[in-house]
Amino acid sequence: MAATATFAALATEASAQATPVCDPQAGDACSSTQTQSGDVTGLVDIDLSVDQVTVSTSAQGNALAGGVTAASAGLVSRQTMTGATVARSNVVVNGEADGQLSVQTTARGNYLAVTTNGATFAVDATQSTTGDQVRAGTYVQAPGGRVLQGGFATSAAVANTVAMGGPSSSLTGVIDQTAQTTVFAETVADVQYIPAPATFSSQAVANAVQTNTTGASNQDLAIRQSNGASTTEARTDVYVDNAWDLTVGANAGANQAITANAGGSMLIATDQANAGRVRVDARVQTNLQGQTVLAARSVANETVAGNNDIYLKLDNTQLNSGGVEANATYVGVNGYDAYVGADAVGNAVTGYACSQCGGDVNITNSQTNSGNVTATTSATVASGRTAVVGANAVGNTATFYVSRPGG
Repeated sequence: MAATATFAALATEASAQATPVCDPQAGDACSSTQTQSGDVTGLVDIDLSVDQVTVSTSAQGNALAGGVTAASAGLVSRQTMTGATVARSNVVVNGEADGQLSVQTTARGNYLAVTTNGATFAVDATQSTTGDQVRAGTYVQAPGGRVLQGGFATSAAVANTVAMGGPSSSLTGVIDQTAQTTVFAETVADVQYIPAPATFSSQAVANAVQTNTTGASNQDLAIRQSNGASTTEARTDVYVDNAWDLTVGANAGANQAITANAGGSMLIATDQANAGRVRVDARVQTNLQGQTVLAARSVANETVAGNNDIYLKLDNTQLNSGGVEANATYVGVNGYDAYVGADAVGNAVTGYACSQCGGDVNITNSQTNSGNVTATTSATVASGRTAVVGANAVGNTATFYVSRPGG
């Protein structure tokens, strides 16, 4: 396996970035500075009558992607987004579509992705998004349309994103994310007939970090995330006249740090602070339906650290002063089963290690919530077989345990 370390920078304007400089063979760290002050917009607007519909729309302010294979490497990354990022998909479906519907819309302010394989990687990453908005919208109009094979329509808006990991890898370093901007994701659909599984969803996140290392791996990371006074909102609004198997969701978070490891020790320090409003609103209406599942989830600060090996050390600090709201509304006329749920959480942390490995979980946890947390569900079913409805609102929740690998 050849030793390589490669990074590629992307931006809307050539002047918005500096080319990464590194020599992996000499052990130097790559460095990259990206600054985007203009607006970035991606738009798809189509009206069609076809058997299969596939649409993908993306807008990104700054993006840096790289990979390290069988080598030791480092990266110093500085990304600053002060413009707006907007992605929108407008899809009109006429008549009957024999194939699947696939519509995906993504808007990101700053994005950093690193894949590792048999590598030792050190990161020093800073991301800041303070523009007017990061907005993604997916709109499907088929009031007289028939989508026979089902499919999905989604929207995702994320101000700052870091994703790293791979097999047999060592990840170390610091990730620092700051956001103060409106983050909004919306999925709206009106379809006459879907006789197959169909999913409609939206997700809005201010700061997101995800790491996943497998095999003989280890992590030692400090993650700092701050979301200022702003609004992070996901909204999904769906009407299907006749739906056989329908899943609808909306998910929003101010700060997310999701880390997973196997094959070695895991040391994670997280510091999350949110002062903004975090809100989800999920709505579904059907005339005839087989099964409908509707879920709305809103969490200000969320940390998950899971190690499918012996040792986990987690030092977690979470402070939320913003309001958190989750609303789920279902209206059905005739059908069978409806499941409606809304979850709102100020601060949430989960940590676990492997019990069959003799797991050892060492936790230091501090959670403070002063914001209002509200979860609301509403279900109206004129004629049906089953209706399961629930709403959960929690200020602070912490779960720590040992489990079987993969459990």
